[in-house]
Amino acid sequence: MASAVAMGWTPFYPQFERNSLDVADEARAAGKEIPAYVAEQLASGDLPLSVTDPDNPKNWPRVLSVWRSNLLGSSSKGNEYFLQHLLGTDSNLQGEQTTDGLRPSEVTWPDTVPEGKLDMLMSIDFRMTSTTLFSDVVLPAATWYEKGDLSSTDMHPYIHAFSPAIDPPWETRSDYDAFGAIAKAFSAQARTHLGTRTDVVMGTLQHDTQGAMAFPSGIENDWRKTGEVPVPGKTMGPLVVVERDYAAIADKWSTLGPLVDNLGLTTKGVTTHPTEEVAELAAKFGVMNTGAGAGRPAVTTAERMADVILSLSGTSNGRLAVEGFRELERRTGRRLVHLAEGSEERRITYADTQARPVPVITSPEWSGSETGGRRYAPFTVNIEELKPFHTLTGRMHFYLDHDWIEEVGEQLPTYRPPLDMSRLFGESALGTTDGVGLTVRYLTPHSKWSIHSEYQDNLFMLSLSRGGPTMWMSPADAAKIAVRDNDWVEAVNRNGVVVCRAVVSHRMPEGVVYVYHAQERTIDVPLTETTGKRGGIHNSITRILIKPTHMAGGYAQTSYAFNYLGPTGNQRDEVTVVRRRSQEVTY
Repeated sequence: MASAVAMGWTPFYPQFERNSLDVADEARAAGKEIPAYVAEQLASGDLPLSVTDPDNPKNWPRVLSVWRSNLLGSSSKGNEYFLQHLLGTDSNLQGEQTTDGLRPSEVTWPDTVPEGKLDMLMSIDFRMTSTTLFSDVVLPAATWYEKGDLSSTDMHPYIHAFSPAIDPPWETRSDYDAFGAIAKAFSAQARTHLGTRTDVVMGTLQHDTQGAMAFPSGIENDWRKTGEVPVPGKTMGPLVVVERDYAAIADKWSTLGPLVDNLGLTTKGVTTHPTEEVAELAAKFGVMNTGAGAGRPAVTTAERMADVILSLSGTSNGRLAVEGFRELERRTGRRLVHLAEGSEERRITYADTQARPVPVITSPEWSGSETGGRRYAPFTVNIEELKPFHTLTGRMHFYLDHDWIEEVGEQLPTYRPPLDMSRLFGESALGTTDGVGLTVRYLTPHSKWSIHSEYQDNLFMLSLSRGGPTMWMSPADAAKIAVRDNDWVEAVNRNGVVVCRAVVSHRMPEGVVYVYHAQERTIDVPLTETTGKRGGIHNSITRILIKPTHMAGGYAQTSYAFNYLGPTGNQRDEVTVVRRRSQEVTY
């Protein structure tokens, strides 16, 4: 990871061992251009990258804000590690630290791994989740029926509105109002404590940019090893200088900024210019008279923000969809504008979505086509209209010739079994000291009835799903450890412990168990026999194992793209021991 960050293949925050605001000030005091100064400091070692010493208190993440997410209850692969090392709370970790001979040589490894790096965890949520239970500050959020908002994904052909049936009760607020209030309070404090500062941001060599070809064939050229001074945007990530007026954050929050019409909107390498739309929004909402947002469209409510989003997207603005396809035609030589032609005058507004679900417009922002009433399917435009894929050759790729991928022998799709950590790294062999244990592959698949359509901790779902966490296993595996349907079982490995009830089903293959994603740690979780502490959550016996292939970048389609190219869910295939435990549980 340290090499990938240094070469700009993957992001990592915090960036430097010193505050990036101070680094910019140092550069100016030295009379040098900020990017050149930073590159020199990195090369000399006077400005270490945070990734090379993540356990140094200078490099700890200090404040974590969790918005519309249940980090500790669903997304924290390796939940017990999060609890111990990020929050400093009690945990069920069973493993010990990696021995000296197996530790990475390019990253500083302390004698004692720190616990409790965070100073503050803040959540905004309308549920008491596993995350909000551990949060220092919880901002009460309005639900779907108490705020104005939008709902849509690439797989849904309609845009849906959230419309408030009632005002947010008690102290709850919409997401827009909550963050607006934070912005106002922060801006007031910033006038005294921060003011306007110059910042330097180390970016990544991103997909659909020139940086995607900075490392031809993905050949590693780590400036830290060659002794060269890194070149921003070429042998390292780009360095961007930003003027931050911290006292103006609240003003900027409630306006549409000038870069939208100055630089345009770029998605997947296609840029559109919403000059007309910005003027329309200014006429519709009016403009701010004073402050940093003076003269810009006033976005002062959640409903207005919804209209801004709809106005600036080709999926809800036919003019921008057509403009985007014309730009794509110019670049590819393929006729594509017919996919959106006839929609030039279409504008989907928030009021439209409140009246009924509104079908989206086919746009170059996505690879599917809804033209003629079709339903979305990915890569439709690539296959039927021969629009090149965003790859080195413009075709689908099964073979990847990046150096790091070749080194691990995964140039082509290949099967990889779960790692035997005992044989590879000398970790303690899996087994139990009490009762008969069954070694299985432990998977945590998504559950449509836990997070995507219905939360499992409401009375109806609890009545249908046995009232708490469950583990699905085959009849053959259940018989091996004398488990019957609905018995309590305990699963243990070096990462933690899970206590749950068994669901014995002929649909499960032998040797594999399922504990579905996002079963909260808040309901029917007894004490474990292994540690005497509260049993874990579905991610308590998983952990993140980052492969080099996850961070390979700087070359064509392997280049980083926010929310698109990143580590896969390899933690979903763990090895654990399951046994039947005492059926007399305590809490």
